[in-house]
Order: sequence, then C-alpha cells, then structure tokens
Amino acid sequence: MNHKVETKPFEFGNYLFEDIYKVAPEKKNVIGVWFEGVKYTYDEIEKSVDYYAHFLSQHGVKTGDHVGLLGVNSYNWLIAFYAIIRVGAVAVLLNYMARHNTLADLIRDTDCKFLCYGKYTALIKQDYEFENLLAATGIPMEMTFCIQHEKLDFKEILGYGPIEPFVSPLSREEDSKRTAYIVFTTGTTSKPKPAMLSQYGMMNIIKLDLQRLDAFLPQKFMCLLPLFHCFGLLVVNSFLAYSRTVYLNTLMDKVKIYKEFLKYRCGDYASVSIVFDNLCKAPFWWLHRGRFVKHCIVGGGFTSPQEFKFLERKYGKGKFLNGYGQTECSPLISLVYPDSPRSKQMTTVGIPMKGIELAFMDPATKELLPKGQKGEILVRGYNVFNGYYKTAPEDQPIDKDGYLHTGDLGYLDEDGYLVLSGRIKDVIIRKGENISPKEIEEELRKFPEFGATRVLGFPSVDEGEYIIACVELKKKPPHFSEKKYLNEMRKTLPSIKIPSHIVYMKRFPRAANGKLDEAVLREVCMMKIAKFLDDEVLAKKTRKLMAESNKKKR
Repeated sequence: MNHKVETKPFEFGNYLFEDIYKVAPEKKNVIGVWFEGVKYTYDEIEKSVDYYAHFLSQHGVKTGDHVGLLGVNSYNWLIAFYAIIRVGAVAVLLNYMARHNTLADLIRDTDCKFLCYGKYTALIKQDYEFENLLAATGIPMEMTFCIQHEKLDFKEILGYGPIEPFVSPLSREEDSKRTAYIVFTTGTTSKPKPAMLSQYGMMNIIKLDLQRLDAFLPQKFMCLLPLFHCFGLLVVNSFLAYSRTVYLNTLMDKVKIYKEFLKYRCGDYASVSIVFDNLCKAPFWWLHRGRFVKHCIVGGGFTSPQEFKFLERKYGKGKFLNGYGQTECSPLISLVYPDSPRSKQMTTVGIPMKGIELAFMDPATKELLPKGQKGEILVRGYNVFNGYYKTAPEDQPIDKDGYLHTGDLGYLDEDGYLVLSGRIKDVIIRKGENISPKEIEEELRKFPEFGATRVLGFPSVDEGEYIIACVELKKKPPHFSEKKYLNEMRKTLPSIKIPSHIVYMKRFPRAANGKLDEAVLREVCMMKIAKFLDDEVLAKKTRKLMAESNKKKR
C-alpha cells in the first residue's frame, strides 16, 4: 500500500546563516538591507555581525547561553540575531507585541541569561516597563544590551576602522545542526511553545527548494512580517541568500507601511492575506493598483478561493504565492511556485519540499492511508525541529518513526499538490456526526456582507456540540436577521450542519502575525452565546462545559 510520499535522496549541506551574507567579492557592494532610509551593503552586514559577535563575547555571552531578542523589525535586530548564533549562543525570539506578563513568562521559561532589546509595544506604552521586566525575570541590567538605533549605529561604528573577523567556536557541522534559535509557536489557541530550531533546517530549505525561485525574484523585496516569526525570518534570509535587497519595516505604523509600499515599489512582498487586503483598501489605490508588484508571498494562506480571487482582482493574476508550514518545520512544508497552474495557486498549498516525506494518518484508527485519501498530515525530514524546550519526550509531537504530527488534515491531489482540509481539533461532533467547519465557512462566505468567517464548536448538554458561526460584518445592516442567513444555508447544507447561532463582530481578534487569535475569539463567543440561552439551568451547565472546553483548547 502506497501510504506516503517519499522523494529521492538529496545532498544536504551543513550551511550556516553566515553563508547568506558572506558573498562573493563582486557582490560585496550590493545593497543587502534598506531600513529607515539607510542602505547597508553585504560587506557592511558581514562586518556588523563580526563587530557585534565580538561585543557579545566580550560581555560574557558563551556557547549554549540563551539570549532573548526583543524588538521590532530593524537592521540592528537582524545583526543581533546573526551575531548571537555566531557566538554559539541560542537566540530566543520574543514577540514585541506581547504583554508584560507574557514576555516575562517566555523569558523565564526559556532560561534567558542575557537580553538584547529594542523598541517593543509594552515599553512604548508604559514608563519603567523595562525595569519591571528585568525585575520579573531576574536578568541583571548589565546583562542586557540595547539595540535601538539611537544607542547602536553600525554606520558610525564601521567608520571607525577595520573590524576583525569573528571566528565561531563551533565546527560547521556541529553549529549547523545544534539548536541555534528558539521560536515560539503563535499561541492562537494555546500557550506559545518554545520550538528549538537549527540552521540546518532553514538553510537547506533555502538552498534546495527556494533556489527554484531565484529566476523569478526581482532585485527589491519588502518584508511585511515580524522577524520573530519563523516565516518572516525565512523569507528575509531567502532573499538575502540570493543577493537581493531587503526592505525592512518596523510594522508599528500602518500609514508608514503604505507610504513605504508606494515609495520603494519593490517587486516582491511577503505578508499575511489581511495586510494585502488592507493595502488595496488604502486611499488612491486605484491610481497604481500595485502594478509594480511581481509576487505576493502569503504566510498563513488564504481563508477561501473567494479571497484569492478578490486579491487577484486588486493586484493582478499570477502574483500570489501560497504556502503551508509550521514553526516546527523551519517552517516550510510546501509551496506554490510562480509557474504553478493558476488553479493550483488558488486551491492548494503547493508542492511538498524536496527531501522530506509526507504521510497521511487516519485520526481515528491511527493507520497510515493510501495516497489521495484525507488524513492527518505527518512530516519527516531535515526541516523538522529539535523539539520543544524543556518538554518531556512523551509530550513531543514526533512519534517513534520520526514523523511530526502536524494536527492538520489534508491530502495530495492527482498532480502531487497538497490540499488542506482543516485541523483535527476543529472537527465538530454534533449528535454523533463528525462535521468539518470548512464546508460551513465556505457557505457563509457566499454572503457578500460577510468578511472573514470562522465556525467553532462549543459543548452542548443535548447536542454534543453547538455549531457557532462567527462572521465579520463589512457593514452591519439596519436589521441583522440571523434567521434569514440560516434559511439560505438550509438550501445547500443538511440540517445537521446548520449553525445554532451566528455571532457577528466588526473585526476578529488577531495575533501579532495577523492570524486569527482563536483563544480570544472563543472567549468573546462564550459571552455572546450565553445571551441566546433562555433556560437558566441549561445556561449554567452550558457555560460550565464551555469553560472546560476553552481550557482544553488552550
């Protein structure tokens, strides 16, 4: 039985991040990074990393130390990231939008001994935030290093004279496969988990799989994703690896994003679909319509084919490249390429990476399935992470055969493209029947007044689970008639799949990377649903079940 997809062996290399910015002499003066109007050549990037690696080493950072890296996107953030790893330490990438308590927890949980910090949201909003953070984490002030441009100007430093090259204390093979950086999973439904990643995983994706993109890539690229997120880091490293110019944006100011989008007119952009959606809704979009855009690389995928078609109308056909991945896979598993058929660009998440194995498992029986059948997606290969930090082996998502269990459902179509079908934990059990939210969400998107949609299951004392439809209303009608929409859905869906209620809101809560924050959405829904329940006893029991369900989801 052919139950898995296996590719032929590939020649993997012990590549390091230094292979990205240590370019051939003829490319030394090519502009590598453009930030806040300042240009940095590849030669300046290499010397900046050497300088900061020496700085960290002289201030006590040693091989194996965990160094927190906190701040908005910037040239200095990128240099600190590379330098931490060159020293042999582990870079712990922290969400600059996280609240004080969350940051303190993440720093403590990962045993950060040092902290490199720039601007971050909590610091901007509250006086003495940084002092309070250090008090909560126990990190002494002398073991923190400010990377804000006002305190650390690499242009000025490089003007002082030659910088001595820094020699890594680790061998290339050892440094390539060790845990070099920790990225937290997005935590939209649970507490963020610290995923341990190596240079080996990301660099082989860049060298093996993304080389195919080299012929399509324009010279200028703008990243509209946070660098602390694995996908943002991957695309920046990918464009640098092929000697392009990367434009970084702090992502703190929406107006600034739009202005830089128009000013620099890069050929390629990487972001989530909601950012591309917001850009084309900005004033005067009709004047240029993004004609200068060659490709839009989408992290997190599209919510529906309808969203894909809408964005194509705004930007032009053949520009959107969708992919699928997880932080635990460095993070790419599959990708749609520019020369992929448009039908595949719209309905699939692309071709699996070279050199990895995909298998599909029946969630109920735990049996591997034949090719083409839908099941949980399992991944095995060079891109799989080193595990969650300080997590027991039995609690890791990797089984005895080395397969990472993604928790996502999908299958390979007849042409070898990966199609996603939802998440295992999203399956709703109503009156004993398993129901996929995706089908219901597709029906909801047919109503033009609905924006984003999400269908959730909540425990019910009499049905097993309620089906609750959450929708964003582009503009709330004077008389929102839930019954009207439910009746329309009954024309195409069986009664068991009709939502119990429709909960509408102006905007869904979202995490820092633009993805839906389902944990917060569930909390909002739980409060709204209680209003629908008339029977006091039933309401009390249901609220208790919902609270228990939310804890499990987290």
